[in-house]
Amino acid sequence: MGPGDAGCERPAGAGITPAVQELVRAACGDRPVAGAIVLGSGLGVLLDSWEPETILAADAIPGYPASSVPGHAGRLAIVDWEGKAGLVFQGRVHFYEGFGRAEVTFAVRLAAALGAEWLILSNASGSVDPGVPAGSVLVIDDHIRLVLGLRASRGAQPGPCLRGSPYHARRSVEAFREISAEGMRVQHGVLFGGFGPTYESASEVAMIRRAGATVACMSTVIEAEEAARLGLEVIAISMVTNLATGLAGRPLEHGEVVAAAGEIGPRLARAIDRLVRGWVAGAPSASGYSPG
Repeated sequence: MGPGDAGCERPAGAGITPAVQELVRAACGDRPVAGAIVLGSGLGVLLDSWEPETILAADAIPGYPASSVPGHAGRLAIVDWEGKAGLVFQGRVHFYEGFGRAEVTFAVRLAAALGAEWLILSNASGSVDPGVPAGSVLVIDDHIRLVLGLRASRGAQPGPCLRGSPYHARRSVEAFREISAEGMRVQHGVLFGGFGPTYESASEVAMIRRAGATVACMSTVIEAEEAARLGLEVIAISMVTNLATGLAGRPLEHGEVVAAAGEIGPRLARAIDRLVRGWVAGAPSASGYSPG
Protein backbone atom coordinates (compact mmCIF):
# COMPACT_ATOMS: atom_id res chain seq x y z
CA MET A 1 0.00 0.00 0.00
CA GLY A 2 1.37 3.39 -0.96
CA PRO A 3 0.75 6.54 1.03
CA GLY A 4 -1.86 7.60 -1.49
CA ASP A 5 -3.98 4.63 -0.42
CA ALA A 6 -4.04 5.69 3.21
CA GLY A 7 -4.18 9.44 2.54
CA CYS A 8 -2.05 12.26 3.96
CA GLU A 9 -2.91 15.71 5.18
CA ARG A 10 -1.89 18.15 2.46
CA PRO A 11 -0.15 21.30 3.77
CA ALA A 12 -1.40 24.55 2.32
CA GLY A 13 0.75 25.96 -0.45
CA ALA A 14 3.30 23.14 -0.67
CA GLY A 15 5.99 25.82 -0.69
CA ILE A 16 4.55 27.52 -3.81
CA THR A 17 3.94 31.26 -3.48
CA PRO A 18 0.35 32.57 -3.69
CA ALA A 19 1.31 34.67 -6.73
CA VAL A 20 2.44 31.59 -8.69
CA GLN A 21 -0.66 29.66 -7.63
CA GLU A 22 -2.91 32.47 -8.84
CA LEU A 23 -1.03 32.77 -12.13
CA VAL A 24 -1.49 29.10 -13.00
CA ARG A 25 -5.00 28.92 -11.58
CA ALA A 26 -6.01 31.78 -13.87
CA ALA A 27 -4.58 29.85 -16.84
CA CYS A 28 -6.76 26.91 -15.76
CA GLY A 29 -9.84 29.12 -16.03
CA ASP A 30 -10.74 28.57 -12.38
CA ARG A 31 -11.65 24.94 -13.16
CA PRO A 32 -10.71 22.27 -10.62
CA VAL A 33 -7.38 20.57 -11.35
CA ALA A 34 -7.91 16.85 -11.87
CA GLY A 35 -4.31 15.70 -11.97
CA ALA A 36 -0.85 16.22 -13.42
CA ILE A 37 1.70 14.48 -15.61
CA VAL A 38 5.45 14.98 -15.85
CA LEU A 39 6.50 14.00 -19.36
CA GLY A 40 9.91 12.40 -19.73
CA SER A 41 11.78 11.99 -23.00
CA GLY A 42 9.62 10.82 -25.90
CA LEU A 43 6.16 11.47 -24.49
CA GLY A 44 5.53 14.93 -25.90
CA VAL A 45 3.17 13.27 -28.39
CA LEU A 46 0.57 13.10 -25.62
CA LEU A 47 -0.20 16.75 -26.22
CA ASP A 48 -1.28 15.91 -29.76
CA SER A 49 -4.29 14.14 -28.21
CA TRP A 50 -5.13 16.84 -25.69
CA GLU A 51 -4.63 20.08 -27.63
CA PRO A 52 -3.30 22.44 -24.94
CA GLU A 53 -5.42 25.49 -24.24
CA THR A 54 -2.48 27.41 -22.78
CA ILE A 55 1.26 26.79 -22.71
CA LEU A 56 3.33 28.61 -20.11
CA ALA A 57 7.07 28.74 -20.70
CA ALA A 58 9.36 28.25 -17.72
CA ASP A 59 10.34 31.91 -17.69
CA ALA A 60 6.67 32.93 -17.43
CA ILE A 61 6.30 31.18 -14.05
CA PRO A 62 8.42 32.61 -11.23
CA GLY A 63 10.55 29.85 -9.74
CA TYR A 64 9.94 27.36 -12.55
CA PRO A 65 13.35 25.92 -13.49
CA ALA A 66 14.37 25.49 -17.14
CA SER A 67 16.29 22.38 -18.17
CA SER A 68 19.38 22.37 -20.38
CA VAL A 69 18.96 18.69 -21.32
CA PRO A 70 17.75 17.73 -24.84
CA GLY A 71 14.25 16.24 -24.77
CA HIS A 72 13.10 18.34 -21.77
CA ALA A 73 11.20 21.34 -23.11
CA GLY A 74 10.62 23.02 -19.75
CA ARG A 75 7.07 24.31 -20.01
CA LEU A 76 3.61 23.76 -18.54
CA ALA A 77 0.66 22.93 -20.79
CA ILE A 78 -2.90 23.37 -19.51
CA VAL A 79 -5.32 20.88 -21.07
CA ASP A 80 -9.03 20.18 -20.69
CA TRP A 81 -10.08 16.79 -19.30
CA GLU A 82 -13.88 16.53 -19.32
CA GLY A 83 -14.34 20.03 -17.94
CA LYS A 84 -11.44 19.79 -15.49
CA ALA A 85 -7.96 21.19 -15.92
CA GLY A 86 -4.95 18.97 -16.42
CA LEU A 87 -1.37 20.06 -15.77
CA VAL A 88 1.13 18.60 -18.23
CA PHE A 89 4.74 19.41 -17.41
CA GLN A 90 6.96 18.94 -20.47
CA GLY A 91 10.35 17.91 -19.22
CA ARG A 92 12.03 18.12 -15.83
CA VAL A 93 15.26 19.34 -14.28
CA HIS A 94 17.88 17.16 -12.61
CA PHE A 95 20.30 17.37 -9.72
CA TYR A 96 23.21 16.91 -12.12
CA GLU A 97 22.30 20.18 -13.84
CA GLY A 98 23.10 21.96 -10.59
CA PHE A 99 19.54 22.30 -9.31
CA GLY A 100 18.51 21.66 -5.70
CA ARG A 101 15.57 19.75 -4.32
CA ALA A 102 13.24 22.75 -4.42
CA GLU A 103 13.74 23.10 -8.18
CA VAL A 104 13.63 19.36 -8.90
CA THR A 105 10.27 19.07 -7.11
CA PHE A 106 8.77 22.37 -8.28
CA ALA A 107 6.25 20.76 -10.67
CA VAL A 108 5.14 18.24 -8.06
CA ARG A 109 4.65 20.92 -5.43
CA LEU A 110 2.77 23.17 -7.85
CA ALA A 111 0.39 20.33 -8.73
CA ALA A 112 -0.25 19.67 -5.05
CA ALA A 113 -0.78 23.35 -4.28
CA LEU A 114 -3.41 23.60 -7.03
CA GLY A 115 -5.38 20.64 -5.68
CA ALA A 116 -4.41 17.84 -8.08
CA GLU A 117 -5.52 14.43 -6.85
CA TRP A 118 -3.04 12.28 -8.73
CA LEU A 119 0.30 12.51 -10.51
CA ILE A 120 1.84 10.43 -13.30
CA LEU A 121 5.63 10.52 -13.54
CA SER A 122 7.32 9.19 -16.67
CA ASN A 123 10.93 8.66 -17.60
CA ALA A 124 13.33 6.92 -19.95
CA SER A 125 15.46 4.26 -18.26
CA GLY A 126 18.15 1.69 -18.88
CA SER A 127 17.52 -1.95 -18.06
CA VAL A 128 19.94 -3.61 -15.60
CA ASP A 129 18.23 -6.94 -16.29
CA PRO A 130 19.00 -8.68 -19.61
CA GLY A 131 15.50 -10.19 -19.44
CA VAL A 132 13.95 -6.73 -19.75
CA PRO A 133 14.90 -5.53 -23.25
CA ALA A 134 14.73 -2.08 -24.79
CA GLY A 135 11.17 -1.34 -25.90
CA SER A 136 9.66 -2.64 -22.65
CA VAL A 137 7.60 -0.52 -20.26
CA LEU A 138 7.78 -0.76 -16.47
CA VAL A 139 5.14 0.32 -14.00
CA ILE A 140 7.20 1.16 -10.94
CA ASP A 141 6.27 -0.56 -7.68
CA ASP A 142 9.15 0.78 -5.58
CA HIS A 143 12.53 2.41 -5.94
CA ILE A 144 16.07 2.52 -4.63
CA ARG A 145 17.28 6.05 -4.03
CA LEU A 146 20.96 6.97 -4.16
CA VAL A 147 20.61 10.62 -5.14
CA LEU A 148 21.02 13.90 -3.30
CA GLY A 149 18.16 15.85 -1.80
CA LEU A 150 17.24 13.65 1.11
CA ARG A 151 15.68 16.41 3.20
CA ALA A 152 12.03 17.22 2.50
CA SER A 153 11.23 20.59 0.94
CA ARG A 154 9.37 23.24 2.88
CA GLY A 155 5.68 22.28 3.00
CA ALA A 156 6.24 18.53 2.67
CA GLN A 157 5.09 16.12 5.35
CA PRO A 158 7.63 13.77 6.99
CA GLY A 159 7.05 10.53 8.85
CA PRO A 160 3.76 8.64 8.49
CA CYS A 161 2.95 10.11 5.07
CA LEU A 162 5.79 8.11 3.51
CA ARG A 163 5.60 4.55 4.77
CA GLY A 164 6.97 1.94 2.39
CA SER A 165 6.64 2.58 -1.34
CA PRO A 166 5.40 6.03 -2.41
CA TYR A 167 3.62 4.57 -5.44
CA HIS A 168 -0.16 4.23 -5.33
CA ALA A 169 -0.95 0.53 -5.66
CA ARG A 170 -4.47 0.75 -7.09
CA ARG A 171 -3.63 3.34 -9.75
CA SER A 172 -0.46 1.42 -10.68
CA VAL A 173 -2.54 -1.67 -11.40
CA GLU A 174 -4.81 0.44 -13.59
CA ALA A 175 -1.82 1.78 -15.51
CA PHE A 176 -0.38 -1.71 -16.02
CA ARG A 177 -3.64 -3.03 -17.45
CA GLU A 178 -4.11 -0.06 -19.77
CA ILE A 179 -0.57 -0.35 -21.15
CA SER A 180 -1.04 -4.10 -21.58
CA ALA A 181 -4.25 -3.44 -23.50
CA GLU A 182 -2.16 -1.44 -25.97
CA GLY A 183 -0.22 -4.63 -26.72
CA MET A 184 3.06 -3.41 -25.26
CA ARG A 185 5.53 -5.49 -23.28
CA VAL A 186 4.89 -4.29 -19.73
CA GLN A 187 5.79 -5.51 -16.27
CA HIS A 188 6.08 -4.27 -12.71
CA GLY A 189 9.54 -3.43 -11.43
CA VAL A 190 11.88 -1.48 -9.17
CA LEU A 191 13.51 1.78 -10.26
CA PHE A 192 17.03 2.77 -9.27
CA GLY A 193 17.51 6.53 -9.04
CA GLY A 194 21.09 7.70 -9.56
CA PHE A 195 22.61 11.15 -9.61
CA GLY A 196 23.99 11.32 -13.18
CA PRO A 197 24.87 12.75 -15.64
CA THR A 198 27.16 9.86 -16.51
CA TYR A 199 25.68 6.42 -17.06
CA GLU A 200 26.47 3.73 -14.51
CA SER A 201 29.62 1.66 -14.92
CA ALA A 202 29.37 -2.07 -15.60
CA SER A 203 30.29 -2.81 -11.97
CA GLU A 204 27.66 -0.36 -10.72
CA VAL A 205 25.07 -1.99 -12.97
CA ALA A 206 25.90 -5.39 -11.45
CA MET A 207 25.57 -3.91 -7.95
CA ILE A 208 22.27 -2.22 -8.77
CA ARG A 209 20.84 -5.44 -10.13
CA ARG A 210 21.91 -7.39 -7.03
CA ALA A 211 20.23 -4.72 -4.91
CA GLY A 212 16.92 -5.60 -6.57
CA ALA A 213 16.44 -2.92 -9.22
CA THR A 214 15.05 -3.63 -12.67
CA VAL A 215 15.90 -0.34 -14.40
CA ALA A 216 17.99 2.75 -13.67
CA CYS A 217 17.40 6.44 -14.33
CA MET A 218 18.57 9.86 -13.14
CA SER A 219 15.23 11.29 -12.00
CA THR A 220 11.75 10.47 -10.65
CA VAL A 221 12.49 9.06 -7.20
CA ILE A 222 12.68 12.38 -5.34
CA GLU A 223 9.62 13.65 -7.22
CA ALA A 224 7.69 10.52 -6.24
CA GLU A 225 8.62 10.84 -2.57
CA GLU A 226 7.70 14.52 -2.49
CA ALA A 227 4.38 13.79 -4.19
CA ALA A 228 3.52 11.11 -1.66
CA ARG A 229 4.43 13.38 1.25
CA LEU A 230 2.13 16.02 -0.19
CA GLY A 231 -0.79 13.60 -0.45
CA LEU A 232 -0.79 13.04 -4.21
CA GLU A 233 -1.65 9.57 -5.50
CA VAL A 234 1.46 9.00 -7.61
CA ILE A 235 2.43 6.39 -10.16
CA ALA A 236 5.58 6.14 -12.29
CA ILE A 237 5.92 4.68 -15.77
CA SER A 238 9.36 3.96 -17.21
CA MET A 239 10.17 3.46 -20.89
CA VAL A 240 13.15 1.10 -21.27
CA THR A 241 15.21 2.68 -24.01
CA ASN A 242 18.45 0.72 -23.69
CA LEU A 243 20.36 -1.97 -21.86
CA ALA A 244 22.66 -0.59 -19.18
CA THR A 245 26.45 -0.47 -19.43
CA GLY A 246 28.03 -3.88 -19.79
CA LEU A 247 24.86 -5.48 -21.11
CA ALA A 248 24.62 -3.81 -24.53
CA GLY A 249 28.18 -4.42 -25.73
CA ARG A 250 28.74 -0.78 -26.78
CA PRO A 251 28.91 2.70 -25.21
CA LEU A 252 25.65 4.52 -24.41
CA GLU A 253 24.75 7.93 -25.86
CA HIS A 254 21.93 10.26 -24.78
CA GLY A 255 20.85 10.82 -28.39
CA GLU A 256 20.11 7.11 -28.76
CA VAL A 257 18.02 7.17 -25.58
CA VAL A 258 15.94 10.11 -26.87
CA ALA A 259 15.45 8.39 -30.24
CA ALA A 260 14.38 5.11 -28.64
CA ALA A 261 11.95 6.94 -26.36
CA GLY A 262 10.49 8.59 -29.44
CA GLU A 263 9.73 5.18 -30.91
CA ILE A 264 8.08 3.82 -27.75
CA GLY A 265 6.32 7.08 -26.89
CA PRO A 266 3.39 7.15 -29.34
CA ARG A 267 2.01 3.75 -28.26
CA LEU A 268 2.52 4.49 -24.58
CA ALA A 269 0.88 7.88 -25.10
CA ARG A 270 -2.30 6.19 -26.36
CA ALA A 271 -2.44 4.03 -23.24
CA ILE A 272 -1.89 7.01 -20.92
CA ASP A 273 -4.55 9.00 -22.77
CA ARG A 274 -7.13 6.26 -22.10
CA LEU A 275 -5.93 5.92 -18.51
CA VAL A 276 -6.35 9.63 -17.81
CA ARG A 277 -9.75 9.86 -19.47
CA GLY A 278 -10.93 6.91 -17.42
CA TRP A 279 -9.69 8.43 -14.18
CA VAL A 280 -11.30 11.79 -14.88
CA ALA A 281 -14.60 10.22 -15.92
CA GLY A 282 -14.52 7.61 -13.16
CA ALA A 283 -15.31 4.96 -15.81
CA PRO A 284 -13.81 1.46 -16.29
CA SER A 285 -10.72 1.33 -18.48
CA ALA A 286 -10.31 -0.82 -21.58
CA SER A 287 -9.10 -3.59 -19.30
CA GLY A 288 -12.39 -3.59 -17.42
CA TYR A 289 -10.72 -2.45 -14.20
CA SER A 290 -12.45 0.48 -12.55
CA PRO A 291 -10.61 2.82 -10.15
CA GLY A 292 -12.52 3.72 -7.07
